[in-house]
Amino acid sequence: MNILDMTYIGFAQFTGRDVSHIYGIINQSRPFNDTFAEHIGNKLEIKGAKILNLNVSIPTSISKAEAVVSFKRDNKDNPEYFLHGKTDRSIDVFISEILAKSEFLKIPKYLNEIESYIETEFQKTYTDDQLSKALRYAVKKKTLSSEKKPIKLKNGDLGKRLVDVYWIDNM
Repeated sequence: MNILDMTYIGFAQFTGRDVSHIYGIINQSRPFNDTFAEHIGNKLEIKGAKILNLNVSIPTSISKAEAVVSFKRDNKDNPEYFLHGKTDRSIDVFISEILAKSEFLKIPKYLNEIESYIETEFQKTYTDDQLSKALRYAVKKKTLSSEKKPIKLKNGDLGKRLVDVYWIDNM
């Protein structure tokens, strides 16, 4: 979905599946089976087994598959289908709709860990100030939880100063 620049909603529409089906696969409450992998592979002009194999990286060339190009062209006016349409406008939307729904925040994370993850996984950079404000806003909206923990120093030790850590509270 990241390579294709699609949100859950967009990917569901692209694959012809229900959004809840896609969420279920992402959250691992539904199996990601060979049949669906082959269906996706056919649309992306690659073998479905490549999508299922965690040891094989998916080529970025899939974003140029005819089905993807057509889908993007036909739905270019629907920003909720595409990551760039929503997240470029609002860091708050990015935090609540993408980051908060990822597995990454299942356990508490420090600001620098979140910043690094966003840069690595989504090729997005935000200043510490932008990111901390957006994370605090997500806590205020009860999308995320936070608490004060001793700062983690570069050498891995814990310091004396207390800073916020953030996570998804699924209770």
